[in-house]
Amino acid sequence: MPGFNVDDEEDLWAAGVKDWDDAIVSDQLSSEQKISLNESIGALNARNALYFGEQYRASERWRLLPDYQDETAFLDIETTGLGGEAYITMCGILDADGFKAYVRGDNLDDLAADLERYKLVVTFNGISFDVPWLRRELGPMLEDAAHVDLMHVLRSVGLRGGLKKIEKAIGLDRGDDLSMLTGRDAVVLWKLALDGEPNALETLIRYNAEDVVSLPRLAEYAYGQNSAGTPMAIPGFFSPAQFDTTTLPYDSDLVQYLCR
Repeated sequence: MPGFNVDDEEDLWAAGVKDWDDAIVSDQLSSEQKISLNESIGALNARNALYFGEQYRASERWRLLPDYQDETAFLDIETTGLGGEAYITMCGILDADGFKAYVRGDNLDDLAADLERYKLVVTFNGISFDVPWLRRELGPMLEDAAHVDLMHVLRSVGLRGGLKKIEKAIGLDRGDDLSMLTGRDAVVLWKLALDGEPNALETLIRYNAEDVVSLPRLAEYAYGQNSAGTPMAIPGFFSPAQFDTTTLPYDSDLVQYLCR
């Protein structure tokens, strides 16, 4: 709402206004703010997540997670590096139906069309990395979806660094040797797959899947930390996107070779 900030939000709670229905009939908002709130109500009813993505700065988009939880794609890409000759090797997507790998030379070209059904995409550093890379290689996509970049959301509660560093800081344990791999190892795995190493591609897919499966748990944590002490803390956010990565094969000897 115009002229509205977090302190104003806290004043509403203190006045007993806990949700939009309370706010729209209260005397705590101006006529202009009530018009804006009605626009938000209309956008939510129309399932227009992009409206809210454009209104909230990146660190506040955690607020979208519960309302679009069944229309969310948790996403992570792998590339051959960062230079001008680099390209996307694969993309992993996790949603309420499970995990799917999109691999270059197989089904990566299907990704843009498949992403059209989502209202929300959740990444880690995807604003600067994943989504620009996807658009550069595969064309326009996610134009009607909001983007929750957990790197920005977690920074707002004092957590900085890479994905695995933050996982360790909050007690998330992957429980296998794949956690020793890095993005550089993912590049090597792709090169090994191109050279005919039989288990390199499945190991790369499993590596990616573990990163992707971590995102819903981080999203739940980020929501809990940001909503603590507010009416939004209950019932909280618990993502329906889950997948058991142990169902995916990988080559432990190959992982040990890369980590030598």
